[in-house]
Amino acid sequence: MSIDLEHLLDALQVPADYARLQYIPDDSALARLSEWKCSADRILVELRLLLEQRRSELCPTDQANIISAAVSFDGQDAWVTPAARTIAGEILQHFDDPTQALLTQVLIHNIKPLFQFNPHPNLNASGRKLPRPAGGPMATQDFYEGQAWKNAPAIANLVSWCVQRTQLDWYENMWHLIIPPVMSLLDDFEARYKLRGVGIVSVMLREVPGQLLKRTGVDGLIRLSLNNCLSHLNDPETPLLIEAAVDASIMLTLLTTNTGSSEQFDQLCALLGEGVIRGVWLYASDKPEVVLATLNALPPLLRALKIGSARFLKVCFRSARMFGGIDVATMQALIAQLVHPLKPNAVKPWPHDIQIASLRLVSILIEECGPCIPRWKTAILDGVARCWVTLMDSGETCRELTTFYHWDTRHESSEICSQANLVYELRHTCESLGKSIPSMMEVRLFTWTCSVYWD
Repeated sequence: MSIDLEHLLDALQVPADYARLQYIPDDSALARLSEWKCSADRILVELRLLLEQRRSELCPTDQANIISAAVSFDGQDAWVTPAARTIAGEILQHFDDPTQALLTQVLIHNIKPLFQFNPHPNLNASGRKLPRPAGGPMATQDFYEGQAWKNAPAIANLVSWCVQRTQLDWYENMWHLIIPPVMSLLDDFEARYKLRGVGIVSVMLREVPGQLLKRTGVDGLIRLSLNNCLSHLNDPETPLLIEAAVDASIMLTLLTTNTGSSEQFDQLCALLGEGVIRGVWLYASDKPEVVLATLNALPPLLRALKIGSARFLKVCFRSARMFGGIDVATMQALIAQLVHPLKPNAVKPWPHDIQIASLRLVSILIEECGPCIPRWKTAILDGVARCWVTLMDSGETCRELTTFYHWDTRHESSEICSQANLVYELRHTCESLGKSIPSMMEVRLFTWTCSVYWD
């Protein structure tokens, strides 16, 4: 490595203080970080120029080090300016299609040294699941001590970059290098690192062979870690974490189980029943943003369960405890849960976003569980009607919205847009219900005809 290149790479190392930026009270330390952030733009320009002039002379080690430095600025992190992100992207374009040898170089020399002093307690050296945690029951606590990799705030960017460019047939040979850092991020106690880990797992599941996950036992480890993400309910990252974890769990189940098998059905049911309904909804009912995240994450899960979602339509009697005004006796009745936010609440009105997301799920249940819907038609209509009346009574704009099927919201406020979306979902739910139960449409037509006759 030339002296010039070494100097530039050293100058681009992200200060460790960025990993604990929110805990730094010293203004002088914050000023130093801001100064470094501004200087990084200039240094990246010099690195780009050097790369263009000497790319053919660079050895694999130099290339790996340049990738590591540039990837640090390829994101939305606190130390990244728009200019730095653009320049880093131009540098990385030179390595957009890396060879397996170059990726291995990055994993061995730029990533592994940071994680090797904190080996994951449930993985052996080859990336397989251990029969029991190494170090005994308290191994997890040791795993959280002295995490050297957190002194490199941009390490998650580098791990993600490598996983995104790992091809299907490379995983067998690179598994022992890829899975330890991924699991370390996924199983960290801080929600922000968990969120990065879930994102990397989601990318990995698009390419990794399902049989490799099952053969190494890592599918079970990832599933358990994703379930644990649903218990982090008090962090700023919680809504994003829950939505990403549910999505990744669905991907994992569909990848590692046979379509229509009992194993697949049981795993999807466990995610919905234990993870969301009796997990997040039970303990975070007072956090609208968390409830909304689960509602946004459920459509693909209900689609994957298909008619199996009917399992969660019936009432399951349990001990008395309240969830958003609903007794736990009806916790498992999905329709009752989803219709509840549609009803007026004078003390604390439900946000339109939650009502819209709930209606979308009701429409999916109507489509997927048609034979079971007649017994719930009254509950659905009651909620839709109450929501419609409340919306009508809220102002002149809402009454105008209900007279149009297509309302141009491009120049309207966010409140008007949400009201328009709510009107659309209310109409769509009624249409779905009418298609599922044609007799309801006949009753509606008869009632309308009688009203015209008597008028």
